[in-house]
Amino acid sequence: MTAKRKRADEEAAPRPRPKPAPKTTPRPMEERSARPAGVEMAHAIGIMTGTSADGIDVALTRITDDGARHRSTLVAFATRPFDDKIRAEILEAQEGTLALRSFLSLGVRLAAVAAEVAREALAAPAAIGVRVEVVGFHGQTVFHDPRGERSGVRFSAQIGEPSVLAAALGVPVVSNFRMADIQAGGEGAPLVPRFDWNQFGTSDTDRVLLNLGGISNLTRLHPGASLDGLMAFDCGPANMLLDGIVAAADPTARYDAGGELAARGRADMSVVREFLADPYFNRKPPKSAGREDFGAAYRDRFLARTEGAALEDRLRTAVALVAGAVAKGIALSSVGGAKLPDEIIVSGGGAKNRTLLEALEAAVLGARVVASDKHGVPGDAKEAMAFAFLAHETWRGRPGNVPSATGARREVVLGSITPAPTGHGERP
Repeated sequence: MTAKRKRADEEAAPRPRPKPAPKTTPRPMEERSARPAGVEMAHAIGIMTGTSADGIDVALTRITDDGARHRSTLVAFATRPFDDKIRAEILEAQEGTLALRSFLSLGVRLAAVAAEVAREALAAPAAIGVRVEVVGFHGQTVFHDPRGERSGVRFSAQIGEPSVLAAALGVPVVSNFRMADIQAGGEGAPLVPRFDWNQFGTSDTDRVLLNLGGISNLTRLHPGASLDGLMAFDCGPANMLLDGIVAAADPTARYDAGGELAARGRADMSVVREFLADPYFNRKPPKSAGREDFGAAYRDRFLARTEGAALEDRLRTAVALVAGAVAKGIALSSVGGAKLPDEIIVSGGGAKNRTLLEALEAAVLGARVVASDKHGVPGDAKEAMAFAFLAHETWRGRPGNVPSATGARREVVLGSITPAPTGHGERP
């Protein structure tokens, strides 16, 4: 055989494939989503700024899979109230009166503050050595118009620049959670029901998960409820009305601590009945609300109707209104004339308002009212934990909305992903 022929035969023969290099980057979403049941899946950070515009909450969360549900455990939590300047700008942005340049810079500054608070959570002893896979940044809602009734365009706007967070933390960030659901025909809210179902669903207890934030919202978990049959929606105003009444009387005050002022007042039930006759409270879900519905204009209407009343009486009347709206919401969430839930699990800033909780207990007499803390989810951290969970689902390519709750035509993966500048989802 000639040398030339031998060389040609060698070139034609199959060559052994080189061994693949060990993977040093995260696997594709489809591969990452398949993990054995009972094995820890990931750590994620959730960052929440609610409609009350009172501050930023950060939850570092461990998410595990028991085969049927994805359970979340709080590892570390940090919170920071907004300073007066930022809060004033947020409220202006929500009312549509903040100048454009200030509006745009506010989103950058909010993200910078969020990064600082996230670092505080990561510095906690329990967080040492934890590798964060993804961050969920809800952002500050400044306008919510999912039906296009006010603007002619279906959208919900949250500000907070995700690239600032991604650069500061070196972790990919999921943001803009609501628009995918809205594009699928939904309200873009509420988005916590998938978290609620995974965290609190049981086969034998009828539960309502109630968040008392700026807006009150609930998720109804009937015994053995499936994800595709959940009902969840915004009930009506909560802290944004109560805080607004306090601020109108004293611009230096932010809220009625513990409901102490309201406890000294008397409710005018004729005002409560009048306001609960508003169409929103009787409208069947899916439905969602924001400051456009229950913000400054709503507060001013309430103050005009209660003109001459003492601050304590106004607050007690507003407390009765909030509790009545929740009671109406619970009635709407019943299936086939079902009785009250066995348990109402409360979270959010309103869970610290003792007068509001007493009014709620009276409005839903027969149902246990308990703090979410008793179920292992601190009330201050619940919504931040929910967005850590939703970011985790997005990062793994799984849907985060519940169409029966939002009204969307289908399940969708939520949010936009901003990669970390270092790449590959790893901290530098």
